[in-house]
Amino acid sequence: MSHLFCTIAVIALIVPLALSASAQGEKWELVGSKDDIVSYRREVAGSPVIAIRGEAVVDASIVRVASVLLDTARLPQWMDRLAEARRIRTENARHYVEYDRATVPFPLSNRDFVVETRVEVDAAKKQLLLKAHSVVDSSAPVTDLVRGEVLASTFTLTAVDHGQRTRVVAEVHTDPKGSIPKWMVNLTQKSWAHTTIMGLRAQVRKANISDDPEMKALLEKAGCFQ
Repeated sequence: MSHLFCTIAVIALIVPLALSASAQGEKWELVGSKDDIVSYRREVAGSPVIAIRGEAVVDASIVRVASVLLDTARLPQWMDRLAEARRIRTENARHYVEYDRATVPFPLSNRDFVVETRVEVDAAKKQLLLKAHSVVDSSAPVTDLVRGEVLASTFTLTAVDHGQRTRVVAEVHTDPKGSIPKWMVNLTQKSWAHTTIMGLRAQVRKANISDDPEMKALLEKAGCFQ
């Protein structure tokens, strides 16, 4: 998904499904707008790392965007520096645990994450939500990497333009752990939303992408197409 914006920022990019801040009631602070992607940041009470939010419209149907986000095997194709992404435990198509490994340039050490993802449909708002957070799971590989923590992460998808395009709101609150100064993490993560959504836009345009039939049926049943 993108261009490398800093050697440390890649740590924030390996969350596959993309991304909600932990705190409630805090105000989002505008970071900037580029390529019709609006980026925000937010302080989170009790946490040294900030939460990040991006808002944009993607030129693809909601089922296509959801299908890309849920295709774990494809994540390394569009997530910067993501070397490995695989499901290690699957309850069903809407609930699974994933292992992700990212390569980080020297002298920083690589990171990995173990993340549980759930898919929810809000029929009243006609939205699909992908919510993720770090978990301890017996299926996860034992490694010598620094294991980061996804404190909270959400992708909220809403069909627009009669289902031809999708409004994407991506939020993430991630702590890479280890010895990296938190002020440095906060400084570099400001580009996360733009980098992530640009990668998503590129991926949905690929000719070999297929819509997930289960997601399509789920979205149709919930009336998520406009």
